[in-house]
Amino acid sequence: MQRRRLGSSLRDVAVIGLGGKGLTGARRGLSPDDVQRAVGAAIDAGCELIDVPAAGEPERRVGIELRALRARDRVVVATAVGRPGRKPPLAAQVQRGVEDALRALRIDALPLVQLAGWDDAWLDDRTWPELRGTLARLITEGKARAWGVIAPDGTAPLRVIAEPWLATVQIRYSLFDRAAEEAVLPAALAAKVGVIAREPLAAGGLAGDLGPGTPWLPGDERAAWPASRWRDLPEALAGLAALVRSTPPAATASEAGRALLDGLVRADDLEQATVAELALRFVVDHPAVTAAIAGARTAAHVIANLGCAEGRPLSARVRAALDERRWGEGWYATGPVAATIDR
Repeated sequence: MQRRRLGSSLRDVAVIGLGGKGLTGARRGLSPDDVQRAVGAAIDAGCELIDVPAAGEPERRVGIELRALRARDRVVVATAVGRPGRKPPLAAQVQRGVEDALRALRIDALPLVQLAGWDDAWLDDRTWPELRGTLARLITEGKARAWGVIAPDGTAPLRVIAEPWLATVQIRYSLFDRAAEEAVLPAALAAKVGVIAREPLAAGGLAGDLGPGTPWLPGDERAAWPASRWRDLPEALAGLAALVRSTPPAATASEAGRALLDGLVRADDLEQATVAELALRFVVDHPAVTAAIAGARTAAHVIANLGCAEGRPLSARVRAALDERRWGEGWYATGPVAATIDR
């Protein structure tokens, strides 16, 4: 299993982790018990990083599985405090968030706490010195072991990467969004800051089974996305189908996608079985990426995703094919996607 160091102050973890908003289960019509079973399956299958951006019940259920499987020493739980905003969270808000997470998880120390909605302007805010002092004190008190930040996207350089207290940066990165390759990933690699890649499956777009006409459950924000985002997806999936052994179902959902599939020719030595596997391996193939956190609805999804940590690096031929064009160009350009989506 491929494993990498999650920042200089944290240990090695498997390159595929679990996390996201899907841990609540509500969006995908799952019961909390279904989600808890998926968490247990992830730990059993060797998952060593669980990202829990939603406070409260998701943290409590992750804590239950950690205790039941006696896995508190082998799983890094990454929690989050604060909310996106123009100003940094107050020191008292961070303190309260850490205390709440400790109670919900029922652990002595939080392995990794991430400041959500990071903005580099926070470093210049008048409240920053007090907040920075609180971060240092919580480390000294043993309530937090390391600090990270959750950035909205990777379109701009991040000054925070040069900060000595920073262990990790969580950033959006996938085949459909490679902006982080320009500045964020090289800077993190040079600074030895761990990178947690969020949305490696582009909020479900690279899962292979979602497309035009997908029925959405109430409360799923993807139902409000621009139609153009889903309209153009089948053609991109059909193009990627030439690099995997099976055709994603959603590739047939448009005339353009079906036309590409009609002339599809595959090599005999393809290693990746699905577009989802290809997408995950693409993300962790980057040397700056410590781990990709992919959501999962069931234990079967968990095991399939974690299996990508066993694979070899992408072949030169496949890598060249992926670099020939910007796949899914415009996927995120047609409107914002919530930073807490797990897939």
